[in-house]
Amino acid sequence: MKNHPFGSKTFNSTWSTHFNFSKQSLHFEFIKDVGFVKRSFLPFYFNVGKNITNGMFYTLDHLENDFKGKAFLVHDVPSYFSIDSIKPKSLKVEKAQQYKGFLTQLSGFDTYEDFAKSQFKSNTRYKFRRNQERLEACFDISYSIYHGEIDKAEYDNIMNGFKVLLTKRFNQLKKDNDILETWDYYYDLIFKMLHEKRALLITICNKNQPIGVSLSFLSDTTMFYAITSFDTDYYRFNLGHTTIIKLFQWCFDNGYTIYDFSKGEYEYKNRWTNQEYTYENHVLYDSKSLVATLVAKFIKAKYELKQYLRDKNVNEQYVKLKFLLKGKKSNTTYNKSYSIVKHAKIQDVNNMQMIDIETEEFSFLKAIVFDELYKTPEAFSGLKIYKTNDLDNSSYYVVGEKNNYEIKYT
Repeated sequence: MKNHPFGSKTFNSTWSTHFNFSKQSLHFEFIKDVGFVKRSFLPFYFNVGKNITNGMFYTLDHLENDFKGKAFLVHDVPSYFSIDSIKPKSLKVEKAQQYKGFLTQLSGFDTYEDFAKSQFKSNTRYKFRRNQERLEACFDISYSIYHGEIDKAEYDNIMNGFKVLLTKRFNQLKKDNDILETWDYYYDLIFKMLHEKRALLITICNKNQPIGVSLSFLSDTTMFYAITSFDTDYYRFNLGHTTIIKLFQWCFDNGYTIYDFSKGEYEYKNRWTNQEYTYENHVLYDSKSLVATLVAKFIKAKYELKQYLRDKNVNEQYVKLKFLLKGKKSNTTYNKSYSIVKHAKIQDVNNMQMIDIETEEFSFLKAIVFDELYKTPEAFSGLKIYKTNDLDNSSYYVVGEKNNYEIKYT
């Protein structure tokens, strides 16, 4: 694989700055394309990036032997990568299967339209178009793809919005999130990788506010999904599908033949992908060294145990427990039941208080109003929303050209 993003100097140095006290990574002649970090006093080395890459690649030089007396761990090697099977004598490789991965092979199609016709029925393609058309009919929507130079102020606006979206989403899920815990690292890395064209950001903005952001990393012909988040208030408009369509169109326009959706099994991946694979942890070691062999066997057993616990969903409970132990609060506190009462015309609005659902106080109404807009599209900017002044009547009224209804809480 050419130009593998997680073997680049920029990736190595940025990760080392944030996680390895700015020490230079170690490199060995017998294994190319990977930097390593030594683990304590043991003759054990793990790859730069550990398990926060989206797939590691390496090649072996069977004429070199600087692995003598050592053990090496390379995290998350996709099983579809063509890893050189010719290795030096006495070098052994143990593989521990980890997550399931998903990808879309685009090489058999000339255009996105050809792929979509093969992958989806006509009614599904129609729904994708309808989602995008209704989104654009209701809001001031713009799409941008960043791949190369980017203005620092614009980058800051995107990344600040990205962080807000991620925080909101994981608070709603009541899960801890490692990306937010290491946000400074991603902020630093993405800016550099964008300038080197090893990364790509796509944004969906309402006016100038990001409501959807997706990050991918790039090799020569493969795009690797990394991080995506959307404003859940727009859930009915299926921003995720619109984003994937834009990314696939970019892949066809720029000669990319694989979109790798990475780890994790989700419904949308099953719809968009046409190939499954397995992430493997590769443990390479000198079989003539007793210490290296024992270390390698222990490391393999450790990751086999971790995968067994994942299969039992222990990891899901763990991230939820971390969320609770850190004292974080979900922002889904406004969960009273409500009903929608349609009106031909809203009367007596002069006796009501006009409100702005873009403010924090009334933001709980956004998902409801946007849901109704999806059903009956019109420009959100033309809506007026009122609150009754009656303390005993918790109702809100939405007034527009096509939308006239009451949100009545019980």
